[in-house]
Amino acid sequence: MTDTPLKRDGRKENASNTQAALQLAALRWFSAQGYEKAPVGSICADANVTVGALYHHYGDKKGLFAAVVEQVDAQLVQQAANAQAAVISQGGTPWEAFLASIDTVLQAGANAPVRRLMLVEAPAVLGAQVWGEIRQRQGLGAMRASIDRLQARGILQGHDPERLARIVLGALYGAMDSLPADESDISVALADAKRCLVAMFEGLRRG
Repeated sequence: MTDTPLKRDGRKENASNTQAALQLAALRWFSAQGYEKAPVGSICADANVTVGALYHHYGDKKGLFAAVVEQVDAQLVQQAANAQAAVISQGGTPWEAFLASIDTVLQAGANAPVRRLMLVEAPAVLGAQVWGEIRQRQGLGAMRASIDRLQARGILQGHDPERLARIVLGALYGAMDSLPADESDISVALADAKRCLVAMFEGLRRG
């Protein structure tokens, strides 16, 4: 008997390629122009797809924006997870791994367009409910998982994990929001923001 090769589903591949192209193009336009000023026609032209394809896959411009925001948040979660794994693989402690993940996300926040996209436009465009659902699936969900792991190891004990996850993530977002728009000042601001966060989190650990 010979193995029968699996048939490729061309329609699914085409749909995935179209969505990937639209999200990449939309990220460029949303980052450069903001949500309101990013033209649907220009996004589609940049992605080399029809306007009809955008509406077919995402319903409207806001639906595409939601997908882009979720993708960016998911990428931040993955970068944070990679940072934690790298510290553990080098013999670091779970607490050191946690702080490395915080630093990784803070560093990503040094990118002003990403910062505006996630902290300003996402909640304003999508509204509290939709933005909250995305955060629950991505950043907040990942933070809750990190808190659960730390508490299982006897770290950050004595706090409600869901509340603590929201507080920690809120502090991280606040630190990102405090960064200056002028990139020439970013390194000093990043270092100061990191020191503030570590001091706060160390206080939670001791408490």
